Amino acid sequence: ISESPQTNEFKGTTEEAPVKESPHTSEFKGAALVSPISKSMLERLSKFEVEDAENVASYEWTHLVRLLRLIILIRIFHLLHQKRQLEKLMRRLVSENKRRYTRDGFDLDLTYITERIIAMSFPSSGRQSFYRNPIEEVVRFLDKKHRNHYRVYNLCSERAYDPKHFHNRVGRIMIDDHNVPTLHEMVAFTKEVNEWMAQDLENIVAIHCKGGKNRYVGYFAHVKHLYNWNLPPRRILFIKRLIIYSIRGDVCDLKVQVVMEKKVVFSSTSLGNCLILHDIETDKVLIDVFDGPPLYDDVKVQFFSL
Repeated sequence: ISESPQTNEFKGTTEEAPVKESPHTSEFKGAALVSPISKSMLERLSKFEVEDAENVASYEWTHLVRLLRLIILIRIFHLLHQKRQLEKLMRRLVSENKRRYTRDGFDLDLTYITERIIAMSFPSSGRQSFYRNPIEEVVRFLDKKHRNHYRVYNLCSERAYDPKHFHNRVGRIMIDDHNVPTLHEMVAFTKEVNEWMAQDLENIVAIHCKGGKNRYVGYFAHVKHLYNWNLPPRRILFIKRLIIYSIRGDVCDLKVQVVMEKKVVFSSTSLGNCLILHDIETDKVLIDVFDGPPLYDDVKVQFFSL
């Protein structure tokens, strides 16, 4: 069978025609090969970007926290400074016109009566230290100025503190607030103070009551001068008349009470035991006492107006 030239053409074409790759096919193949690498790089880049963003956010947050801490610390120091200033103001208001010791870094309701006698207000702790002498500051003052040479005397019956603050060098006399000590207490106190100060020329005493007025210092000095540490012999006395000077207003409700040995031994509330007269011209009140009790030692006369 003779082959047709056309058939041969087709056959040659079929056998010899090379398969041509389309440029698009090559591009897709290259893209298919490059795609996994690009994806990995993108993931890494994305990861780095996230980490950088997190680091930046963390740095900004840390910076903000530090700034807030600094602001809080500044505020705390400011409040502490204001608190100290307010404490100083309150202490000065409470001490009124009394002298204060304001040298060498101290600001205390404290003064030297003599070189060896100190009068001060009550050494306090807790809330009361806000407007009275803080006990730690009093200890620091005495330890710095008179180390091992001081003795503290508490003349307050209502309040006390641990004597260990002052190395157990604390004496105590029980005197009620707004009252005077008994003559026996005054003599015993002045004698004890004299013995302590005679032991060493550097020894001093620091005396305080409750309110810090320390009126007792003058009383004790007077007792020492007057009695030389010995009480006079007992004498029994009777009150016949009491006179109140420079009084104004109505005295019709005036009451009189006499206390001895912490007991009321006379009261004007009893009928017929006294007569109260007001001399308006001289501003005096005359109180005549009838059948008063015998009195001796320490006697306290109290006046009340309702």
